[in-house]
Amino acid sequence: MGTGRVCILEAIDRYGSISAGAPAVGLKFQQFWRQVQDLNTQFKEPVVDIRRSGRNRGAFLTPLGKEVVRRYREMERITNKTLEKHYREFEALVGIDSTTPPFVPRWAQLIDPGTIAKPAKKRARTRQPVAKRPPSKKINARATKRVLGRSRESRS
Repeated sequence: MGTGRVCILEAIDRYGSISAGAPAVGLKFQQFWRQVQDLNTQFKEPVVDIRRSGRNRGAFLTPLGKEVVRRYREMERITNKTLEKHYREFEALVGIDSTTPPFVPRWAQLIDPGTIAKPAKKRARTRQPVAKRPPSKKINARATKRVLGRSRESRS
């Protein structure tokens, strides 16, 4: 269990959907789904449950899942607080400015899926308007017979 998987659980809790949570942590749907299945098999009870029909369909954390996230974040907070002195000494040794915010990898960030640019759709080719042709000088055979037939009859 690590930060990446806790971010997956937090994304499910926040968005209530696997398809919305996947881009929030920078994963494809199938990668995200596999991680959820792995998480559910690691514990005695599932940490993520899915409702497939009804009004409140989607993915949600079970009480165990919420407890896992809460405890992990608490352990992370205590660990960071305990090791803060050592982090500062290490930063000074390496030459890192301690006032800059720490780098957070993409997989550990929760991103709002609404801010992710969707790929541009392929534009349908539009047909160029064809210039109107002048009317054809060909005369239909029946019309010619009619016109010629009348004119011959009117002459006689």
